[in-house]
Amino acid sequence: MHRLVLLLLVACGGETTSAPPIRFLHTFNAEETELFNRLIDEKTIRVESSIVPFARGQQVIDEILRAGTSCPDLIRIDATWLPALRAELVEVPAELAGRDWTPEATKLAVDPQAATLAVPQTIDGLLVVRDRARPAPSSPAIDDLVAAARAAKATGYPLGLRVDGYWLVPWLRAEGVELSIEDNGIESDGAVKATARFAALFGDVAAPPPPAGSETPDELRRWNAGELAYWVTGPWALGALQDRDRLAVSALAHAPRGGQLLVVPKCAKRPGEGWKLAAELTDVAVLAKFAETFGTVPTRRSALAMAPQIARDIYAALAATEPLRRDPRTPLLFDDLNPALAAVIAHDATPDEAIAGVRRGWQRLRGKAR
Repeated sequence: MHRLVLLLLVACGGETTSAPPIRFLHTFNAEETELFNRLIDEKTIRVESSIVPFARGQQVIDEILRAGTSCPDLIRIDATWLPALRAELVEVPAELAGRDWTPEATKLAVDPQAATLAVPQTIDGLLVVRDRARPAPSSPAIDDLVAAARAAKATGYPLGLRVDGYWLVPWLRAEGVELSIEDNGIESDGAVKATARFAALFGDVAAPPPPAGSETPDELRRWNAGELAYWVTGPWALGALQDRDRLAVSALAHAPRGGQLLVVPKCAKRPGEGWKLAAELTDVAVLAKFAETFGTVPTRRSALAMAPQIARDIYAALAATEPLRRDPRTPLLFDDLNPALAAVIAHDATPDEAIAGVRRGWQRLRGKAR
């Protein structure tokens, strides 16, 4: 199968050294990659970096690590990928593990077997973004968010939502359903009810979905046009926004929390150099620079204290969120959930029909694990 990996070679400083560059595989977007290149150049660290598209990141990384050849020295992964990759990773050195990580960052980096296998680089999750001039919803509850959107004086559809299973999680949890293959919540009427409630918002207070793949530019266009009064999104969306001083954020009840982690595979030829780069990427000044540039949330207490107000506000809003279940199959659950949700919103299936299909898909996943 064709592996869509864009290779970007970065030889930064130290041109005369004979030491090979550190091999780094990551999921930074274009703007983050530009900042990374600049910071590494300033530190005169030689890095050969490869960008893997986020949508296929876990699959591509798993293929590389299983092959055991051409392994990177350091990899940036989504926190939900950690349980599936844990057998291929080495533990974090004590010096790095002992840094002043926030509790939320530590929770992401420690796997279910209590091994510290990752260095946390950012934390994120869903929250509510609004213009500071608008009132916050009266509480983090979903119903109060929808009520605030209905009361907003905005052009068009005032609530920003995305047709994605990750965005459905707060609605599922509000009905007592956890996104977990081992729980039986998906078998309950609550899963159908949550799907129906979420889907009913589109064409009402949330805009009908744009073509698949155009969600990010469409959301930015609508925000910049003043159409969105309340936008359910994550810190990853704020880097492209201007006038960030005007932004305000608030918590969303039952929202999921995630993050990005730095890991070293067992097949790395120079694991020590991989940890060296991880240490540089989580240096207080570097974390603070990412927060200043993109509004991302630092993972160290000392860096958070230096971060701009919006990053500290995001951190506070994420305090009540909870990570998805730590299970190797959790990322795979969206393969069935996303198209089912899209079918309901497009009126191609009823919530009962869609969730019945999700149940069958998850049953197949359970069978493969036995």
